[in-house]
Amino acid sequence: MGDYFDTLTHDYGNAEISCVVLHDRKTNIWLNFLTIIEMIPSEQECSPLIGQASTRYCDRQKIDDNYTVYIARRITCPLPEAISIFKNPEKGILLQHGKELHCIVTLFEKAHLESEPSSEYPLVINASTENTIGAILPKRQTAFRVWTKIDRQKNWLDAFTLKQREKLFAKGGLLTKRYLGFDISILHEHGGNIYLCGCNPYLRRFNNSLLDLNQELLVSCQERAGKSIIGKKLVLEDVREGNTCFSLELTVSQLRQRIQLPHFPDMLHTKLYDHHGHLIENQAGRWTNFNIQLKMQTSQLNLTVKEGVVKKKLKIPRYSSERPIEVGHFDHSLTSYLKGKQLLRQRAELEKNGQFIFFPGNPQDKERARSAVAELLNKASKACMLLDPYFGAPDLYYAYLIQNTSLPIQIISSASFLKSKSDGPSGRKMKQAFLLRRSLAKYKRALPHQIIEVKVLPGGKSPLHDRYIVIDENVYLLGSSFNEFGSRATTLIKVPDPSPMITQAMNWWKDTKTKSLDDYIKRLKSTK
Repeated sequence: MGDYFDTLTHDYGNAEISCVVLHDRKTNIWLNFLTIIEMIPSEQECSPLIGQASTRYCDRQKIDDNYTVYIARRITCPLPEAISIFKNPEKGILLQHGKELHCIVTLFEKAHLESEPSSEYPLVINASTENTIGAILPKRQTAFRVWTKIDRQKNWLDAFTLKQREKLFAKGGLLTKRYLGFDISILHEHGGNIYLCGCNPYLRRFNNSLLDLNQELLVSCQERAGKSIIGKKLVLEDVREGNTCFSLELTVSQLRQRIQLPHFPDMLHTKLYDHHGHLIENQAGRWTNFNIQLKMQTSQLNLTVKEGVVKKKLKIPRYSSERPIEVGHFDHSLTSYLKGKQLLRQRAELEKNGQFIFFPGNPQDKERARSAVAELLNKASKACMLLDPYFGAPDLYYAYLIQNTSLPIQIISSASFLKSKSDGPSGRKMKQAFLLRRSLAKYKRALPHQIIEVKVLPGGKSPLHDRYIVIDENVYLLGSSFNEFGSRATTLIKVPDPSPMITQAMNWWKDTKTKSLDDYIKRLKSTK
């Protein structure tokens, strides 16, 4: 890292260091939990100190007898020192304010920091719209240049118990919410990281807006004291479906400029460069039609509802809707047409891969839904589990669809359903459990070599609500019961993260309270 950092000393006058630190009281070592170094333009006011002299200009939360998490801010750090700290954090981060605050923050023993980007050039982001790094940066009115050192592996967490880890993030979250405006107990990925950032050193504000009537862009700048943006380079690019349509390079000639565009852009990127040719602003926006729906409260409905023995009083406001106010007149007719066709292809691809299929409930949809499920079932090579709290005798149809006779089939139903009654073969009422057992016996006679088991979830109210199919390491969600699947509007969705559902399904299957169908029927008979 060299030339780029050398130019920063002319752009910024000072730096601030905000640190969340873990203090090991036994060894008196201060460890970096999160560091944000902000380069401050000369006219920008300092951020407030954290705490007071009586509290050593810091705040803290105790984790246990060994550890305490602190937050502190150093508001006067020479810029070369701040850059050096970011470049070489292993040499220690000095937190200092007068005699009250003074400690050297070091890295965790197993910390492994990777630079992003790896070169000296920064990311240029708008912190108000970028929600990964932007979520933890100070709130400013312009873009940020950001350099990051990220610990993806976080091997240093291995030195702590699970309880200590949970309390470290929870207590650290209390401090970051209070002083930095975000909650690190939710944003775990930032733990152990170090960030160097600086807002636009030339401008307090940079705004641009499209003028619907004349196909113009209005660019307005508010300069910082002693800084001038006049003569700097402004680049406008229209990006459509990832392709650049037009690219205009202009010179900033005044603080408020009206720029004629060739046409209304789809996604307009506005970039501003300093005299070194470095990007200092990077905004993107899309021209969009929208409407505002106004509503007025006309009354309030007071209800008392009973849940078991508990009564609850509800206050429900009632509204009247007014006519929507339409804003904007531009219509991306051709762009919308192309995007619509692309979405149709994406939807077709999702359906082809069994990731998302919508069945409107047309007469032919039940057979189409069964075919889709059959296709999934026949992809299984190791495991096949059907989970439906209303799984009954008619639903064994799906087991017949499975062509692999060496594949074990596991079925989970529920006691709350199987104890109910339905019409039997002779017309008399029978419990669903007995009907299912009859159909299962018939299945086993037809396919004696196929391993098939049914287990029953206990309880008057089934812990299972939705319907799932587990196919090896994949899980699919059915929008209705197997028996009715496809007969009404419903969906088949591939679950993005199947592991929690597979774990829960296996826990139910292995639970001693979950009985086999035969054991459940024996219990029914003995109870009778």
